[in-house]
Amino acid sequence: MLDFWFSLSPFLLGLYYLAIFIVVINILLENRNPLKTHSYLLLLLLLPVIGLIIYLFFGQHIRKRRIFSKNQLINSAFGQKYIDEYLTDGNVTSIHKALVSEQFDKLIRFLSRDLSPLSQNNKVTLLKNGEEKFPALLEALNQAKNHIHIEYYIFTDDDIGTEISEALMAKAQEGVQVKMIVDGVGSFALSNTYFEKMKAAGVEIYEFMPVLFPSFTSKINYRNHRKIVIIDGKISFTGGLNVDDRYLNNGKYPTYWRDTHIKLEGTAVKTLQFLFILNWKFVSKQPWIPSEKDFPPSPSVGTSYVQVNASGPDWDLASIMDSFCLAINAARNSLQIATPYFIPSESIMNAITTSAKSGVSVEIMIPYSSDSWIVQSASLSFMKQLLEAGVKVYLYKKGFLHAKTLTVDRLISVVGSANMDHRSFDLNHEVNTYIYDPAVAIQLNESFDADKADCIQLNLRDWRKRSIRQKLLESVCRLLAPLL
Repeated sequence: MLDFWFSLSPFLLGLYYLAIFIVVINILLENRNPLKTHSYLLLLLLLPVIGLIIYLFFGQHIRKRRIFSKNQLINSAFGQKYIDEYLTDGNVTSIHKALVSEQFDKLIRFLSRDLSPLSQNNKVTLLKNGEEKFPALLEALNQAKNHIHIEYYIFTDDDIGTEISEALMAKAQEGVQVKMIVDGVGSFALSNTYFEKMKAAGVEIYEFMPVLFPSFTSKINYRNHRKIVIIDGKISFTGGLNVDDRYLNNGKYPTYWRDTHIKLEGTAVKTLQFLFILNWKFVSKQPWIPSEKDFPPSPSVGTSYVQVNASGPDWDLASIMDSFCLAINAARNSLQIATPYFIPSESIMNAITTSAKSGVSVEIMIPYSSDSWIVQSASLSFMKQLLEAGVKVYLYKKGFLHAKTLTVDRLISVVGSANMDHRSFDLNHEVNTYIYDPAVAIQLNESFDADKADCIQLNLRDWRKRSIRQKLLESVCRLLAPLL
């Protein structure tokens, strides 16, 4: 038997080299971001067999093209219908420098050309942590009259998940249309019994791209990372909070969870409704002809101008990353950024450091401890460059910082689901809300400043004194950053 394998090994080795050659040619022909190309080539070099397996499962774009090519057509066709019929001149603010500020005109125009129209007459309510989000959400769900559309990356059938599920089933039995999308990886813990119970009560529920082995595919590409709830086409919720007891900070879990969500009322709800319909058509394969019930007339409920910005593998532009760059580059006085995962692209890093070097006060807050040591190590590898540029960096120690927020000059705010990393920029379905309202920006600034009390601020002199072992670990993890 041993002789057989020895005689066979030259052929297997030849096949392996042929496979590596084909994979390398394929990587080069895809003309990806050079950083990602280098990372995959390094992976193939350092982990000969395992690296090939990782690329075959996670690195190819074939799956993306096969799954989302039809979805791109839907986005294009329905997107224009959405603009033409439901966001007419009577509903959408024309882009004019006097409405918000000439300072952000380029950002507004960019988003508007990516199905993210600027809307007026919105009311934005900031919700800090699960303690504020879930009571507000349940109150709104219980008042639903026509429909509830709900879309989450993580939805868990625990205490808060059960309370929300019972509210959804009760509304469905009253005749309210309830449609629900949960991600196949993030919500894998939901049992078949849960789905059967929801369906029996009249809730239409689908998984977004279900998988068979979530423990192996916990970082698989093209996840639906959005958190969206739309009620009667008039009220919506979005931001960083999923549905899970750990977000409640009620003592059930030892880790304090710091997060930010928003309740949104007004014309901007239409954009979230549009995004939900696109994903519903994708997961259900059902036709959907939008009606006035989906896009009811929007009363004037507030004074905030809002743009809802989405991106994903079915989006033509990397609009989340590009809009971050435009917002950061527009800063004249101050920037405050909170994110749980900081693995920026080169353009984001350049925008941040250039702003700091030009005299803008730039502050970044990330967790002191992450739920992934390799991601945390990769994030820390960027700290020296930030500190040398004059950026103030805070590590949040009270618990896990999961908020994804950005404020510019105390004038505009961004609250959403997107982290500042390659996965949110390139692979996941994400949604961010751009809020042009100084009152909201000031509230977020005040929360950021209050959270500093639970942080340690990094010092460049002390940071340089870290051990060679720690620096090396961070540098190695950074090489894999484009793949994380």
